Amino acid sequence: MGVSEKVGREDAVRLARSHYLALERIDMQSLASELGIGRTTLYRWVGDRESLISEVLVGLVRISLRQSSEEARGQGLDRIVDEMRRFMETTASFEPLRHLVQAEPELGLRVMIAPGSVVSKAIAEGLGQELADAGQGWSPNEARELAGDLTQIGMAYVWGNIATHSPPEIDRALRAMERMLRSAA
Repeated sequence: MGVSEKVGREDAVRLARSHYLALERIDMQSLASELGIGRTTLYRWVGDRESLISEVLVGLVRISLRQSSEEARGQGLDRIVDEMRRFMETTASFEPLRHLVQAEPELGLRVMIAPGSVVSKAIAEGLGQELADAGQGWSPNEARELAGDLTQIGMAYVWGNIATHSPPEIDRALRAMERMLRSAA
């Protein structure tokens, strides 16, 4: 993008996403230069580097959640477990995400797993809606809290392991999640 082109916030997010997908480090100074803007403008548009990375990840997480939901098989809780399996397998094998968590484990885990991170909130939000729709009689608050707990279990067994260069334990995560779902039902 040249200086003569009018650029905006969405261009910055799109450019950051392209760098992320190419397994390149998202560098704020480089992004600002590529966009033909000052760093101050970039920060005003997208916040800090962590906020920008979080936004890129949330967009990708929502796509993956939607795809996992569309492909899930079964009914009720079985369908939810299948959806969670599909989501964890897809994300655990997604090379850009693995690269981020292994190259910058503290940042990667913070934006994904930390309590209140926008990525874990996005996952829990999507899963919470599925739980609310599952017909188990959970209130919206119960479904939301259960979704948050399930999200943290999945994150720990998958991304905690990947950050330490260990294989993700998707089956173990699913067993724990399913026990929690069945006992809550």
